[in-house]
Amino acid sequence: MTSTTPSPPGATRGYLTGGAMVALFLSFYVIAFIDRQVINMMVKPIQAHLGFTELQMSWLMGPSFGLFFALCGLLMGGLIDRFSRRWLTTGAIIVWGLATCVCGLAGAFPVLLIGRMGVGVGESALTPAAHSLITEQFPREKLSTALATYSLGSVIGTGLATILGGQLVHLIAEGSPQAVPVIGTVQPWQMVFLAVGVPTVLLAPLALLVKERIDRRHEAVAGRDMSMSIAAFFRFCASNPRLFFGLPVAFGTLNIITNSLLSWIPTFMQRTYGWNIANIGLAWGTEHIIAGLIGQIGGAMLVDRLYARGMADAHVRYQWVGVLIGVPATIIGLLSGNPWIFLGTMAIYSVLCYPFLGYAVAALQLHTPPHLRGRMSAWFYAVITVLGSLIGAPITAFITQSVFVDKAKIGLSMVTVMAIFAPIVVLLLMWVGNNLRAMNHKEQ
Repeated sequence: MTSTTPSPPGATRGYLTGGAMVALFLSFYVIAFIDRQVINMMVKPIQAHLGFTELQMSWLMGPSFGLFFALCGLLMGGLIDRFSRRWLTTGAIIVWGLATCVCGLAGAFPVLLIGRMGVGVGESALTPAAHSLITEQFPREKLSTALATYSLGSVIGTGLATILGGQLVHLIAEGSPQAVPVIGTVQPWQMVFLAVGVPTVLLAPLALLVKERIDRRHEAVAGRDMSMSIAAFFRFCASNPRLFFGLPVAFGTLNIITNSLLSWIPTFMQRTYGWNIANIGLAWGTEHIIAGLIGQIGGAMLVDRLYARGMADAHVRYQWVGVLIGVPATIIGLLSGNPWIFLGTMAIYSVLCYPFLGYAVAALQLHTPPHLRGRMSAWFYAVITVLGSLIGAPITAFITQSVFVDKAKIGLSMVTVMAIFAPIVVLLLMWVGNNLRAMNHKEQ
């Protein structure tokens, strides 16, 4: 089952390879997370202008993006395994950039919902393409580090969305409406979406610089029925359901906690500590970037080293130990009533629990044949995104609105989410780890 052979040789197109390619995809991933997460900083002005409830905002932050990201990602994974990844990436970036601009033109819930769906559709192609190309060019013993470097985009992007979004919201969103040529009168919070969406569209053609290997055998089957490929992919996954189904569900459950925190922390800090959004963005965004960078690279390098030394379940053992440390620390911070204690404990979570994308995907890619890598990446992201976005932000809003019936208790809602899902994460990761050790024993 283990894939140990490199991708078959073929013609190549493009220029950027290796580290330069990873750096470009990292840049795109940063942009993607800025476009994806900036709405989290604008709960207050959007609610003030359009009167949305907590649950409506949670749907905009989570499911509207996540469901379409997941559903389209499965399709994109198949297209990436068959067609030019450079061109698909370019088109995808244009789509999510334009969709972000649509959010900036929205004046009602349905339009904003459609815009957020479009962001999910466009972003669904980026990571499967990146993972496929990176796995093609890096040796297996360095794969976690390479994928984790790309995945830094989630850390940097979320941090920048928090920092820049906070500053933009403070400077723009609390101002007065502006008249924009052609568009007309634009509310301040709408200007924030336009400010991040337009540059995204303009930068999209840079994806054509990436060098990719073209396998003519894959092009020859490009016209076959897609449903047959999907069926074949899931038959492959069924050959080891604990790994190919269990691992995405385990990390998806962890993403429920992460999505709850990312969606509601800015609002929690406003309501609990009385900080303005600019100070929240600067403090939390800076902490997130620094701690996330340490966790992303340091964690991946440690996992690669442990795996090279024979720890077959290193990719999941590192994570469940991190959950046992990071989640209780974050609960203490949320209940402390002190913003600095909270930021310190969130740094622990950001190091140990947030940056799992690199080594989690590597655990799957190491056992996936080359012609299924794009779809495997899309499958992993579909599962973790659906679970995280469909449950994380909405269940937190539901607990706040319907259980505690008090917006000021959003922190207790996040504590409740962690208390429910953290034990499930640990048990699932241990279960998958047993499978990885058994696989390693059989291969020896």
